[in-house]
Order: sequence, then C-alpha cells, then structure tokens
Amino acid sequence: MRIFLSYASQDQEQAKSIYLALRDQGHKVFFDRADLPAGEEYHNRIRAAVEKSNLFLILISPDAIDSGSYTLTELAIAEKASVKILPVMLRKMDIEKLPASIKAVTFLETDGSLPGFVAAEVHRIAGEWRWKRLKYATLAAAVLVLISVGLFYGLKARSRTVVHGKDGAPALLIPAGAFVMGDDEESPRREIFVDAFYMDQFEITVGRYAKFLEATGNVRPPEEWETVNMQSDSEFPVVGVDWGDAAGYCQWAGKRLPTDAEWEKAARGADERKYPWGSDAPTTDRARYGKPYQNPVYKDGVARVGSYPKGASPFGVYDLSGNVTEWVADWFSESFPRSEARNPKGPDSGTGRVLRGGGWSDPAERLSATKRMYASPGNRADDIGFRCASDVK
Repeated sequence: MRIFLSYASQDQEQAKSIYLALRDQGHKVFFDRADLPAGEEYHNRIRAAVEKSNLFLILISPDAIDSGSYTLTELAIAEKASVKILPVMLRKMDIEKLPASIKAVTFLETDGSLPGFVAAEVHRIAGEWRWKRLKYATLAAAVLVLISVGLFYGLKARSRTVVHGKDGAPALLIPAGAFVMGDDEESPRREIFVDAFYMDQFEITVGRYAKFLEATGNVRPPEEWETVNMQSDSEFPVVGVDWGDAAGYCQWAGKRLPTDAEWEKAARGADERKYPWGSDAPTTDRARYGKPYQNPVYKDGVARVGSYPKGASPFGVYDLSGNVTEWVADWFSESFPRSEARNPKGPDSGTGRVLRGGGWSDPAERLSATKRMYASPGNRADDIGFRCASDVK
C-alpha cells in the first residue's frame, strides 16, 4: 500500500522506527519531508502525496495536535480526499482534546512494541484493501470461491483473543486440541493433546527486559547489553540470556516459559505444516535468517519484533522461525514415552534445555517448526532469546 506517515517533528524517532517496520513489509511510505522545497511547492507536494495514499497514518501526541502543527493541515487534506485514517496514540492523552475526525475512528494504543503493533494492524488493513480490489476486479466463480475462503480466514484472524500480561506484552490464545508433533526426521511423529494456553505474540524485547532489570535490581544483564542503545534498540528481541534469566523474567511477568509441545503447536497448528507460514521453503520476506555474524548483534543481526508478518503462524504468532532461537521449558530428551500424549513436559532432569525456532544467523534448514536443538541452561549466546506463555484461567 501507499502510506502517508504524518507526525510532529518532535516525534521523529518513533516515526522512523514505524517507517522502517512498514518499509520492511514492502509498503511505499511517504516519510521524510525535510528535502521538500519551502513555500507553496511544499504544500502542493504534501497534498499530492496524501491524496495518492491508500492509508493516512497519523502519530498522535500533544505536539501533533497543537494548533500550529502542520499535521492538522495534512489531516484535513486526508479527510477531504476520503483517505482511510489510522491514528496511533504515542502517549496517553485526554480524548476530548483530539480532533473530531480522530475521535470518530478507532485509534491504536499500546504500551508494548509500537512498531510491531502498528505493522500488524497495517498488514491487516492491507489485506482488506487487496481483498476489496480483487472483489471488484472480477466476478469469475473461481475467484469468488477464493474470496470466500479469504474472508473466512480474515474473520477468523480478527476474532483472535488477545490479552496483555503484567509486562504489557500481547499474547494470543492457542486453543485446546490435538496436533501432530514431530515429523519422523527431527523427532517421532505422534499425536499430542495440549490444553488451551496463551503465547506471547512477539519475542521479549530489549525494552521489556530493561524494565525487568530495573524492577528486580539484582539480575545480571544479558551478554552484549553494554552495546544496547535504548533509544533505537528497544523493539529488538533481547538476546544473550540464559535459561534461568528467561524463566525468571516470565515468572516476574506472571507467566512461564512455553513447553516444547506448546511451542510446536503454536508454530504448526493442526495441519502438520513444516514452517509457521506453511510448507514453502524459507524466504527473506518470511523470516530473519542466514545473516553474517554481526558485532554488536543489534546493529544488523536481529530484526525488530513483528517485522515479518508473512511468516506468522496460523494463530498469528510472529518470528517462531528465525530472528532469535527461543528457550522453552523442557529438558532435552530423544525419547518420548507413549504415556506422555497429553500436555507433555519432558524429563525431570537433564544436561541441556530445549531450544526452538532458529536464529538470525542460522541456515534455512534450522528454521523448521519441528527442529529441536538444545544447550546448557547457562548458555548466553547472541542468537538466543525467548517468549513467555501462560495458562488459561
């Protein structure tokens, strides 16, 4: 889609992080206004860019709605041109102070990963936009069938249950049911039943982990923490944490690490897919992988969470293949007793904890949703992170 990103100059850093997330999705985003000529030419070019856009994304802050802000002029152009408006609340504000056109539509507001949250919503809007274009482009029966299928899954996706934990991280409901775990290559193929649970939609970020460190005060910082720039790196997944660090964070947030079985169900669904997105081989628009070694890792190693919507699992969980390899709760074992067919939790002890998903530097073959790896619980590698899960109460 063509997107016009409207923001106050004081909010440029946040605007840039959102711009990068949308650009990585493949959208054409009008972002940098600094090089436009002054005067009437400036206004004419802005007007043309707004009128040609499919989505007008405005970042709401006190500076943006100040009476002298040019964002209000851009908003007026978008209203007149009947461009779809998506307001994004950067900070808590009095709703009554917002322009009438903003109060009349649903605006985005989150205390979690803002770029990832915005990218996910824009991806949904883009899907609806493409669907409408297809609907009016043809009346052929075959296409109508495809549209019906797309509508079914679209409605299903929009009905997903989202909750937010103590840490503010959005989590998705993974419903109870049986699924086939393993593929007879990485582990034996067998049917497993897993009770309903919640899984974090994104990997735990640098920003969230920083709050954990501040709140606890006695936890050792992750490896490479000294290279973190909190201004620019807060939406990257945290790396360099050992299993105890990951389990400690989840406990602090009122959650826990997912089990090996839960992780695989969240990634594969019930159709035995090889990857979270399906059975097609990994591509660079679906996952972060195969990157050369980077030091620091936050420079060009990991990607911001939520950067790969095309790689989401059937339940809407992001980055289960690629970006960072993830700790899960289980001790590693190559044997799987037949009696453990319902909510298996692995052996009571061992020498290594299970790792899942493959990371930013791994080859494509490690991204399979059935691939099981392991490491010593004390391992603090620059490609290992985690996400949390919780029970349905």
